[in-house]
Order: sequence, then structure tokens, then C-alpha cells
Amino acid sequence: MKKIIVFLTAFFLALALGLIGGSPAKDSSPQLSVVPPDAQWALYVDMPRLTSSALFKALVDEGETAKIQGKADEFFGKLRIDPKKDIRGVTVFGLGKEDDAVVALSGKFDKAHLIALIKAETTQKEIAYGKYTIYGWEGDKFGVFAADDLVILGEKEQNIKLALDAMEGKKRDAVPAVLARVLKESPNAFAVGAVNNIPSLLGEHDKPVILTKMKGLGGSLAESGENLDLQVSIAAESAQVAKDVEQAIRGLIAMANLQLKDADAQAFAQAVKIIVDGENVRINAAYPLNKLIALLHSKHK
Repeated sequence: MKKIIVFLTAFFLALALGLIGGSPAKDSSPQLSVVPPDAQWALYVDMPRLTSSALFKALVDEGETAKIQGKADEFFGKLRIDPKKDIRGVTVFGLGKEDDAVVALSGKFDKAHLIALIKAETTQKEIAYGKYTIYGWEGDKFGVFAADDLVILGEKEQNIKLALDAMEGKKRDAVPAVLARVLKESPNAFAVGAVNNIPSLLGEHDKPVILTKMKGLGGSLAESGENLDLQVSIAAESAQVAKDVEQAIRGLIAMANLQLKDADAQAFAQAVKIIVDGENVRINAAYPLNKLIALLHSKHK
């Protein structure tokens, strides 16, 4: 049996590429209680909102979907998961390093069947942790049913434990502040993400000075009426740094406008609005979906 993590990675990539569609579920509340307050970055995707969005539907190529769907159905069938109906949310967070990423999936699962598949692995082991049982296999694969409808996966046992600790009594205000603010300001977004500490994620050398002076960043994507709405909020070290960030962004937009020849592409760059509010830089770009879809299709050809 293929690795469960390989399946989840393939599933998530398939969704991102528009290979799997879905219909809205009744409950798509974020499973963000698993994100520790000291997480360096986090991403949440509301699958029902994403797969029911006009943008997603427009970008799905039915011909390509048919080619892949047959193999996907066979694979998901072995796991007794219907990706069109069963997955509600995908949460990914990291503690600063590439191998520290943790994935949490909320949805409908056949718990007994999936545990049986894991136990069939020759290298599997079970680790008791409070009321939970963490399953390990192949040395660096770990997973746990945090609830019947919530699976947590990662490559380090300790990170799984941190996620469980965060979920156990850790309230919504335990979520990293940047991510909590994005969730509050963009309740209807199909994707939200945040970086809690930008400098900590940069390499030891050749750090752009402007980035080292940014404290955090949050963003969201949503559909608002007939527009795609992008919201980004950057927290800077000071009001002066915020102004410097604004000027740097405006400079990048100006350069993009010089490079872009397509009128719609230029209009997209010009749709970006930037507001400086003390130490915060807020960026908003609302663009007509029909123009954006046409633009993406023209670039794909």
C-alpha cells in the first residue's frame, strides 16, 4: 500500500491544479486549533469554498480531469475517501524548517480502515500520548486521529505532539496573531495564510534589508461578487519601515507595468491598492473574475 502521506500530497496537489472538483459542505470551519502559537507560518484552505468558487470552476479543464480521474478514483477507493465530498479543510503549518511542516485534514474518514492500512506497514509502531495514539511508519512518517474527522500528519513525532498540545485546550487566541487577524478580516476567504516571523525564515546570508525589518505577513484570497479579492497585510518594525515597504512595492509594480505588454495584465497590476496605517502596510487587489480568467487562459495557450 502506498504511503498515506503520498496520497495526501497527491490529493492536495490535484486540488491546486484543478483536477478534482467538489461541492460545498455544510461545515467548513477552519481546523486551526492545531496550529501552535509559535508556528512560523501557516496556511489554511477551505476546500468547499475553493472548489465551489467561480475561478476554480473556470480553470478546471474537463478533458484533462477525465484523463486523471480514473486513476485517482481507484487510488482513493482503496482509502475509502471521496475527495469530492469528504475533505473540508486543509491546514499546513511549519516551525521554521522544511521538514517541520505539519498537515491537518478535516473531513469524513473511515478511521478503522485507514488505521488498518497503517498497521499493515511492516515498520509501523504505536506511540501513546495522553488519550491519543500516534502511528509511525517508515521511520519518518507520523500520523494521528486527533478526532474522528481530523487527521494530523508530519515527519517528526514531536511536531505531532505540539499540534495535539495546541488543540487540547488551546483557544482560538492561541493561533499566531497574524493568522488570527487574517481570519477575522477575511471570514469568507477560500485561502488564508500568514508568516509569523519573516526574518526567521530567511537564510543566514544575503538577506534583503527590507525583509529583515518586516515582522509578519498575512494574506487571503476570496471571491467578492464578480471580483477576485486579494488582501495582504504586512507588519513592519516601525512606521518609517512601513513607508519604505510601501515604496518598494510601488517600485515593483511600476517595473511590472513596464514589462507587461498585455492591457489586461497591466490593468491587474494597476488594480493594486496600498495603504499605510502606522506600522502596517495593507494591500488590496480586486479584479474582475472574467478578465482574470481570460488573462490566465491566454497565458496558458
